[in-house]
Amino acid sequence: MKSPVLIILTLSAFFAIQSPNATAQTIGSGAGWSIKGTDPIQIFYGDKHVTSYEAGVEEGKPFFYPIIGPTDENMTRHWPMKEGFEDEDADHIHHRGMWYGLGNVNGLDFWHFPLDEKKQDKNFGSIRHMGMKGVTMSKDDITFNTKSEWLAFDDETQRILSDRREFRLFYDGNGSLVIDLKLTLVADAGDVTINDDKEGAWSIRTIPTLRLEGEHAKGHIINNEGIEGKAAWGKRAKWVDYYGVDRAGNEVGIAIFDHPSNFRHPTWWHARHYGLFTANPFGQGNFEKEAPKEAGKHVLKNGEELTFRYRTLFHKGSPEDAGIATAYEAFIKK
Repeated sequence: MKSPVLIILTLSAFFAIQSPNATAQTIGSGAGWSIKGTDPIQIFYGDKHVTSYEAGVEEGKPFFYPIIGPTDENMTRHWPMKEGFEDEDADHIHHRGMWYGLGNVNGLDFWHFPLDEKKQDKNFGSIRHMGMKGVTMSKDDITFNTKSEWLAFDDETQRILSDRREFRLFYDGNGSLVIDLKLTLVADAGDVTINDDKEGAWSIRTIPTLRLEGEHAKGHIINNEGIEGKAAWGKRAKWVDYYGVDRAGNEVGIAIFDHPSNFRHPTWWHARHYGLFTANPFGQGNFEKEAPKEAGKHVLKNGEELTFRYRTLFHKGSPEDAGIATAYEAFIKK
């Protein structure tokens, strides 16, 4: 079996935070996948630009945008990263592509946009992308690792915690784009209290055609329990799939899988009719009427770590056509 091309890069070399205007440079390439640039980190399959990982320094957290699905259409909302799309609503400025964030960590908001004039009653945090630690590429897949530090927005000398992220991208046998995330929260600056909040954690804002309501809405929601539409909000499930059509009229969907090893699996889902959905293990008190107000609260003692694994699958066709239930089983067996 051929070994993948392995490229190990130090934090200070090539992948340190640079200006968004930095000249794109091919860092390395396998037979199919390659990376260019540092901010954004651009991911290619052959000549196809699949996605970019933005450092998100001004936005308060790193995020993926755009994400080009199996029909060669972007699968996330463009705004506020890119304007000029009449079918998009200019709401929730903090919803940017696909990202990880939490609404209340040690009293700081790592979810909303820190410069949002409507949210200035909050104390904000900032998740600072600190660069990449290594990349492996082959004709089949690409894996890259990053580190982030969670800081107080108004005093970046105040560090709350850090995280390690491992992303793996590949195409499965059905032609679906798969983005795997292994994220480890690290309490390396004292105790960390993740308070019960409906905002968080692994999240995406979809294209407007996957919405359930609105002028351009042609979407649907279903989870592994068969719960559909708005009723999926706040429910626990192994996976959730938003499906419908893309802007070109192709049948598509976006599914997120929660791994059984994850804390509080199966997780709760902040699945909204306007195209936001997020896997959130810290919001039980908000999602369940009978639950205590702080039921979702969790404390990481200094030195402790907490790891999550998610798979996001961008597929053609309906959940049945794409075999989402079977794809989930393949994910958890890996």
